[in-house]
Amino acid sequence: MNASQLRVTKETLIRCCTALDTTFEQSVEKDFVLPDYCPDVFRILKCRVIPRVTSQSINGGRMTVDTEAVIKVMYLSEGNGRVNLLEQKLSFTRSFELPKECISPSVNAVPRLEYVNCRVISQRRVDVRGAFSVRVKVTGEERSQFITDAQGCNVQLLRRQTSYPAKRLTAAKRITVVEDLELGGAKPPVGAVLRTACRFEQQEQKIIQGKLITKGEATVDLLYTPAESEALSIEAMRFGLPYSQIIDIDGIDESYTVNIDIISAGCEIIPKPNAPEQLECELVMLVSCEAYKYESCEAVTDAFSTVYAYSTEQCGFDIGGTPVWQNESFRLEGTLNSTGEEIASIASAWCETGSVSVRGSDGKSVVSGSITMSAIGSDITGTAIYLENELPFEYELEGGTCEDAEAFVTDCSYHLADGNTVEIKADIAVKALSSDAGRIIPLSGLEIDENTVEKPSDGYALKLCAVSAGETLWDIAKRCRTSIKAIIEENDLTSDKTEESGMLLIPLIN
Repeated sequence: MNASQLRVTKETLIRCCTALDTTFEQSVEKDFVLPDYCPDVFRILKCRVIPRVTSQSINGGRMTVDTEAVIKVMYLSEGNGRVNLLEQKLSFTRSFELPKECISPSVNAVPRLEYVNCRVISQRRVDVRGAFSVRVKVTGEERSQFITDAQGCNVQLLRRQTSYPAKRLTAAKRITVVEDLELGGAKPPVGAVLRTACRFEQQEQKIIQGKLITKGEATVDLLYTPAESEALSIEAMRFGLPYSQIIDIDGIDESYTVNIDIISAGCEIIPKPNAPEQLECELVMLVSCEAYKYESCEAVTDAFSTVYAYSTEQCGFDIGGTPVWQNESFRLEGTLNSTGEEIASIASAWCETGSVSVRGSDGKSVVSGSITMSAIGSDITGTAIYLENELPFEYELEGGTCEDAEAFVTDCSYHLADGNTVEIKADIAVKALSSDAGRIIPLSGLEIDENTVEKPSDGYALKLCAVSAGETLWDIAKRCRTSIKAIIEENDLTSDKTEESGMLLIPLIN
């Protein structure tokens, strides 16, 4: 027998690899000179910069991310409690060279506001300076092999049943949805749009040969001042927009496990000039899909030869089980306090998540981040007020260790506790990608040195071996250079572990 008689069987799996993981910062600068129709600035109520990723694409080895910053400066004029608005949209483009060839790339770009400063230069001029960052992560795929079987050269194998990703498909689509909306009968026509927000709820997905159909509803929140110039009120509306989209993914079928991610790249609500009770909503959705097909097999996790010298190499990764997105939720409560006049009413309150991170240890995972709670209303003098507070949070997942997590606000409720305090309750959904606790590390290499014979004895067919309670038969067989089957038959055993310490008869097979 020679080493060439060793026959090793391997399977190929698809592994997700990171081609690029970087963060860039974009400055935001705008010098507002008020047009003639705007009243003078007396006090800044709130300056907001809302960063968005509007598109992301890869062409060859170059990735491009288009972003925009929507600047909204809410201010009051002297002697008037009505909210006035200055608004400007700034667009930016940033490109990156990918450091290596990326197969089936998938892009994830997440913007985050770093800071914003607003300074009143004069009654007719406002200067805004700020910055936002974008974390860009590009993942692709690489193929790796692991051993599922080996024969010859007196090889013994330890195998475990497992599953592994055999195929991966990706797709991305930018979708624009235009819908007509109607204000309620009691709502005044829209003047200035102070805030829009959008949240997606996926309700159904279906796979039809080569196509993925996703259905759900987009919840759009609108905060505005009435068109009537004398009106001091602030109005809030919520709309539900159903969506149904078909995404082409060549090769996909029902055997694939699919994860769909949808983010808002823009939500514009524009009043119709000739129909003040009607609005046009233009919603831009960035949809990304990642699909895996999992196969089952017995993977070799350890091996040795009962006769020859050998060496093994482990894979640099683990496999096992299909990753599962688990959904949990919790409630975070906080307060907003006014330091000025007594609060008369709150027109709307909302909560937004900041950056989210996950850490794991001892089989547990903790998701942490922050929530910004905001409210707008008026005090007893009729002057508009804006309240804000940022609260940190930590949430321990009920499942095992998770690899990734997202957190977003699904609902926000409030009530006026007293003249200076607003109590906020935020319902937060956590979506976490959990890994199977039974994951294994298979072998990627097995070498036999046929020129080096390592017999465990000099002619003996049987020997006694001291064993400890709970020791596996595999460890005993490997130590004594024999087979598990031989140990079981010689000692009439029924378990793959020893129940108590003692002595076992070890057949020394050739």
